[in-house]
Amino acid sequence: MPIAVRWSMTLCLGLAISGVAGAQILEISAARISGTGWTAQRLHATLTTSTQGDQFSLAAGVAQAGKRKLWRHARLQCGLQTARGWACRQAHLAVEDSPWGALHGDGQVQLRRVGGSGQAMLALRAAQFGSARLQVQSTAAGQWHLTAAGSLPVAGLVRALTLLPATWQTSGQARWQVQARGANWAKARQIAFELQGSQLQFSSPDGLQAAQGVALQLQGDGAYTGQWHGTARMRWTQGGVLWSPWYWTAPAAALRIQTRWRQTAKAWQLDQGSIRWPGLGRGGFALYRPTRGGVLRWQIRNMDVAMAPLYANWIKPLAPPGGLAAQLQASGHVRFSVAGEGGLSALKWDLRNAALSSSRGHLAVTGVNSRGAWSRTGKTSDAVLRWQSAELYHIPAGPLHVELVLNPQGFQLQQPFTLALLGGDLHFRHLAARWAGPRSGFSMSGDLRGVSMAQLTKIMHWPPFTGTVSATIPELRYHAGDITTSGALSAQVFGGEVRVGDLRIENFLGVLPLLRTNVGISGLRLKPLTDAFHFGYISGVLSGDVKNLTLLDWSPKAFQAQFHTVPVHGVSQKISYAAVQSLTRLGGGNGISGFFQGMFLRMFKTFAYAHLGMGVHLKDGVAELSGVGTEDSGFVILQGQGLPRVDIVGYNRRVDWDELLARLKTAMHSGAQVGTGE
Repeated sequence: MPIAVRWSMTLCLGLAISGVAGAQILEISAARISGTGWTAQRLHATLTTSTQGDQFSLAAGVAQAGKRKLWRHARLQCGLQTARGWACRQAHLAVEDSPWGALHGDGQVQLRRVGGSGQAMLALRAAQFGSARLQVQSTAAGQWHLTAAGSLPVAGLVRALTLLPATWQTSGQARWQVQARGANWAKARQIAFELQGSQLQFSSPDGLQAAQGVALQLQGDGAYTGQWHGTARMRWTQGGVLWSPWYWTAPAAALRIQTRWRQTAKAWQLDQGSIRWPGLGRGGFALYRPTRGGVLRWQIRNMDVAMAPLYANWIKPLAPPGGLAAQLQASGHVRFSVAGEGGLSALKWDLRNAALSSSRGHLAVTGVNSRGAWSRTGKTSDAVLRWQSAELYHIPAGPLHVELVLNPQGFQLQQPFTLALLGGDLHFRHLAARWAGPRSGFSMSGDLRGVSMAQLTKIMHWPPFTGTVSATIPELRYHAGDITTSGALSAQVFGGEVRVGDLRIENFLGVLPLLRTNVGISGLRLKPLTDAFHFGYISGVLSGDVKNLTLLDWSPKAFQAQFHTVPVHGVSQKISYAAVQSLTRLGGGNGISGFFQGMFLRMFKTFAYAHLGMGVHLKDGVAELSGVGTEDSGFVILQGQGLPRVDIVGYNRRVDWDELLARLKTAMHSGAQVGTGE
């Protein structure tokens, strides 16, 4: 019967017939035989006939599909029966090298003619290879029909098709079926296939990629009408896959993917694809892969997914462990389309009724809606972001409506906007972002106006303050997890000004954020400040600075601080007995001792003073204290004035930081407020 492929013999074709000791030998050799998609080299067939029986052998040096070598040094031997066609009932196959290693298997081959048709059957079984059975039926006109089925270990299939790196471990079983038809021997015209994998496993040497217990089903069909085209379908029903940092498990109802495919001389194409992932969402996709170089193009179209599984399984794994983003939970729905060509090229989204919250209560945003589109082509587009309410570290913010202009490099505000905050507002003059480059990240500037100190201190569980705070915010920049500023942040509080300069926060949203800055204080009125604490009454004006302030995970680790009063015309400098006691404890003493001395001082509501101040140098958990002057071996915290005169001198210059904090806490809760008439 004719060979069921178009083949050609090149380099040499040898035919020899000889007789040896009553036996007839027919030998055929070919340097190369090729068909559509496959090649066999160095073939040698031998037929030996004798009175003891006929023997047939076929040897091939190399057999390959496309550019992949499947077998090397293969040999098939069998006893040939010719009563009804040609049949090898007990064939033995030996292969020195294959994706499954060396092979030794048994099988049978049968060729016969039935009416006007020819039939061929091949069956093989090997411990390493599995089993395969192939049947071909053809007509004299060249029309043919092929049916094949079998099973095989997946490890060899992965190596044969180079699906995974050679160093990875793979296992599992696959069952397969193929049907094909052709109108002539030159080419196939129709094909259908099915592949079922069970207990599929793989693992990379570093353990960052792995799969276990995976069950897949792949089906497809194709037809040739000048070019190949068809459909393909996949179902994932069991198992889990780790592809660090992501881990997915098969949904209870199967994950389904289907697509149309097309092969041309220039490219492989997938089009009109759809994916249904129960519990996540559904959408479409397309792909264009050039066969000879070029850039892969892909699209994900109209994906409609739930935010909860999208954030938990796809976005959160990208966040640094322990950071704020890793603590968030999401809800709502988003519909998006995304395209890529040598990188991300376009994005369109519509986020509906979403919310974000952290398990520790650091962030909560509700009623989030956003829509927009972005393109890498150089065109600008609009986007909008809205929310109903928000909280950051338990500080509530009002509704938000922001309109943005998107460009290939990032986005910026269409116009300034204001966010209600603690009885005042936060006004954004500038807000922008860049996606890449040395200046990638976010930047903003604005003003804080009329924020209620009473509300802020209540939320933060601080002693109650009164009044409002306003601040000017210079350009703050966020890049690669760090926050820096191009100027000084200034705030008006307690009748004075606090300036924060050289601000830098490293790892802002990660584990152990590190803050460095310098703080300057000028003109703070002590009376409203001490009214907020049970420290005792002090009047006057305070100035000073905190240099090289370092906070690790928002706790002080180092600084050099110096605070002192400055005389201001019209502002008295007085201190109450309770405040004297508090300052004495803060300096390391036990308060004013002595029965007659304490009883005498209690007769006065306040005492005048000339200078008041204290310095603290924190390093390695130890605070070194200083004052406004020195006296003997001590440091002066309070220098009195007039009669009766009260001076406070400290002698214990070095103290553990935690102990100093305990002293301050004791002083703040032990001093009674004094009515002064002011």
